[in-house]
Amino acid sequence: MFNYLIRVQLPDRPGALGAVASRIGSVGGDVVSIEILQRDDGIVVDELGVGLAGDHLIDLLRDEILEVDGVVIESVRTVEGALPDRHTELLEVATELFKQNTAAGLLEHLTRRVHRSLAATFAAVLDADAWQVVASKGDLPPSEELTALALQAMSPPPDSVVVNGAVAIATLVSADLILVVGRGHPILRDRERQWISIMAELADHGLQELV
Repeated sequence: MFNYLIRVQLPDRPGALGAVASRIGSVGGDVVSIEILQRDDGIVVDELGVGLAGDHLIDLLRDEILEVDGVVIESVRTVEGALPDRHTELLEVATELFKQNTAAGLLEHLTRRVHRSLAATFAAVLDADAWQVVASKGDLPPSEELTALALQAMSPPPDSVVVNGAVAIATLVSADLILVVGRGHPILRDRERQWISIMAELADHGLQELV
């Protein structure tokens, strides 16, 4: 069995998700998880964890899903190992953060886990005073671009903003640090930006414990 995360936009109406699940089942797929990532303007963005017999069925699966009126597929991603459980993962990350015994280790762990969990292009922590990267994972944009993104975190709302859907920013208020996360495709949705803000808040509390 192969595991996939399939992100779809569908009309916010009764039966739409059921119709998608039925189409997945028609090719032998098994919907084992559903996460609502965003809901607004009559559209819902859901991420479905799907088990499938093999990748040779992916094209057929896409065609079947698109038969449902009003549905758009944002992305299909292969998952190595088990499908993610965001609630369990949040507890695991929180536990691991509070086990760190140095600030550098905590921030390195934060960027590594955020980068991996969100399949992000990059995750970086910047010093809000010196505008320097203090921890990072992935392919960072030029320093000037990172600084420009970080500056936007100083405008309301202070805890989390998004730039063109591709970059999310959250502040570690007490530590005077900024977490910047980028991913071009698929774009970062509301639930993912919320998850990033929670990670930043947990890391901020962890750093206070180390003082």
